[in-house]
Amino acid sequence: MQITILPNRVLTTLENETLMEALIRHSFPIENVCNGEGTCGKCKIRMSGYVSPPSQRDLEHLNDLEIESGVRLACAVTPKEGMIIELDFVESPDRKEGVRLGLKATVLDSRIIKVFVKSSKPSLADERGDWDRIADELSLVTGKNYDKVSTYVLGKVPHVLRELDFALTATISENEVLDIEAGDTTKRLYGVAVDIGTTSVAVALVDLNQGNILKVVSTENEQTAYGADVISRIAFAMESQESAMALRAAIRRTINHLLEELEVQTIVGRNEIYKMTIVGNTTMHHLFLGLDVSHLAVSPFVSVCNRPLEFSAMVLGLEINSQARILLLPNIGSFVGGDTLGAIVGAPEVLDQGNHLLIDLGTNCELFLKTENTMLACSTAAGPAFEGAGIAYGMRAKLGAIEGVTLTEEGVAYQVIGGQEPIGICGSGLIEAIDEMRKAGVINKQGKIVDPDKAQTLSPELRKRIRPIEKGREFVLAYGMNQGQDITLSQRDIGELQLAKGAVCAGIKTLVEMAGITVPELDSVTLSGTFATYLKVCNIFNIGLVPDIPEERIKTVGNAAHVGAILALLNHQEEVMARELYRKISHVELGGSTTFSNYFMNSMYLERLS
Repeated sequence: MQITILPNRVLTTLENETLMEALIRHSFPIENVCNGEGTCGKCKIRMSGYVSPPSQRDLEHLNDLEIESGVRLACAVTPKEGMIIELDFVESPDRKEGVRLGLKATVLDSRIIKVFVKSSKPSLADERGDWDRIADELSLVTGKNYDKVSTYVLGKVPHVLRELDFALTATISENEVLDIEAGDTTKRLYGVAVDIGTTSVAVALVDLNQGNILKVVSTENEQTAYGADVISRIAFAMESQESAMALRAAIRRTINHLLEELEVQTIVGRNEIYKMTIVGNTTMHHLFLGLDVSHLAVSPFVSVCNRPLEFSAMVLGLEINSQARILLLPNIGSFVGGDTLGAIVGAPEVLDQGNHLLIDLGTNCELFLKTENTMLACSTAAGPAFEGAGIAYGMRAKLGAIEGVTLTEEGVAYQVIGGQEPIGICGSGLIEAIDEMRKAGVINKQGKIVDPDKAQTLSPELRKRIRPIEKGREFVLAYGMNQGQDITLSQRDIGELQLAKGAVCAGIKTLVEMAGITVPELDSVTLSGTFATYLKVCNIFNIGLVPDIPEERIKTVGNAAHVGAILALLNHQEEVMARELYRKISHVELGGSTTFSNYFMNSMYLERLS
């Protein structure tokens, strides 16, 4: 059976599979937080042509306006002939784009150079081979010998050499010629830095001659179709070799789509990209390379490889120059990967004299603590709540997401990305909403939504917004307009945020105790990650996301992991620093720590923590 996927794809389905299963099998991007169980309500698609009747799952998760306009949950749709499916029907520019465009390296040493040479023509008096002629000229210019050459370059030599009268440009890495081009192309030398996040992937295009970032693009990691967090993806990869290959293909496809987008939006061809640096947590690192993740799933959580790795683009199936050098920053241990080292490189002030804490907030949260005596790092499973996943009306930070909330006696004021009618709430909005609800008395410090009949100190308008649901209560942040859906926060949503923030705060306290210092002795706390950029310090203090220290010691640095990847792309010394750090940093496993468990229980409260 065939159905159409807009704008111009045709999908062939199998007997007895749902639309969700068919989309995943054909590698279409679709949110699948609950792995097709029908509990998350995130896998929304819009149907035309033949529109299936709403299922019980649709009735539970969709409002009347959505159902009338053909929106359904993919996990509940049985494919039928004549279906036309629209997947991404909400415009979604990503906040990650542009966050790093102002960065410019002060030192350029990418170890990739272009050299222009003009060779003499062959004659009876000079019968050197074509490659010998080029290698000799290059040696005169650079002072190096070029005895190592690939069949790829040798195959191009005769044509390229004669195309523009024996004038050509060689692209060189150390003492190896990666490629040759006719004429003088020395001004066109590019690289890309890739941040493989659990939820999203960002790629920065960089001019390796000038050090300028030309464009940053990002999108959702296609692996989210197989699970929202690293644990669910490891479980999926362990089901079969085919499952592991599907995850590897998904992330490589995501990166290649972004590379294609860069080519469309700039004047840089993918074949002009000669170097790539990659950061990601250990699970993303392994799934990208197609490595066995089964030992990451059980104690002592051992990776296949922590050392820095280098490959050619051709080996990894990445659609840039086939001879381009691909560098993966090293992992530290367990789930703490190259993204943490990237964040340290991108925010080097955490290595200054004193006690400094780096918190890289995301679906998988990493912590790095540097004192005068030690360097420690750990990973804590914050879960996808910070990205809006696992929250009934949660979404990524894109158009239509509530990003700011204020409660007064008159009701709720909110700010929406794009200034339009809200369709959900993103992580920064979730944290501020819960803090405002706490301050107003809608919830107590245990996170419980109060009984409106007993909360006489609340204004009538706020009491009216508290209403019963099947399991507990919910609070209305925004009433649906034009028959749209109400945006609410339920008791379960608040609990998801408490679990995430409790894990982060307990991890901080555990590291601090292990390092032999106290929280007040921290000279700085650096919050990294695009999500962290949009948080208000007062909110993260008030809900106890981070321990209470003087506000001037808190700073946000954007996506430091991606900045680190960019700096390592541009300057070999930054890469060397990452290689040295990974051997010096001690990994701390929180899984079996009673200290962490004890702190975790106390960190669930929505209150300032000392």
